[in-house]
Amino acid sequence: MQRGLKVLIASGILFMLSIIVFFTWGMSFSEMFVQNNPSLSTSQITLNPLESYNSSVTIDSTSKLLTITIDAIDNDQILLKELVIDPNENVISNSTFEKTYFSTLTPETTGVYHFSVTNLDRNDAASLYIFFGNLPFLKDNGEIDLTTFGGLVLGVILFISGIVTLIIGAILYIKDRNREKYRGYIPR
Repeated sequence: MQRGLKVLIASGILFMLSIIVFFTWGMSFSEMFVQNNPSLSTSQITLNPLESYNSSVTIDSTSKLLTITIDAIDNDQILLKELVIDPNENVISNSTFEKTYFSTLTPETTGVYHFSVTNLDRNDAASLYIFFGNLPFLKDNGEIDLTTFGGLVLGVILFISGIVTLIIGAILYIKDRNREKYRGYIPR
């Protein structure tokens, strides 16, 4: 068998392995996401002027950070207010912002945490993406846990290796084919 064909077969195997790793990592990541967020609140909403949106999540562990992400879809600088209340009815987060808001909170107790976002503008509606719950890839100190993304990195490396070996295999196959084609031929 020609060496070009062997390298092309190896590139096919690398591509197949990268797909398997991506699929396996994606399944485990999504499972981890769902397990850590049984009552995760994610929404795309439109708030009319002076209107509020309320949600709640059940926190069963004080070791996991509670994440709040609010992002306005349009480019308008509409004034918004977020409010988080813990199970003891204490306000643990209260901020006014425009466009985008991101915060992590360390829960003091377990129970139901209530979340509210209000459009403070008197004239314009606000379209928002909202995430309220635990992000499984955040450590207790708020840093991103890179080991969570190990499968993704491995899949990318295998995919790039597959592309490189495909190119090398194609070059070797063409060289081998030309060598066989012109074997014994002496130009005059």
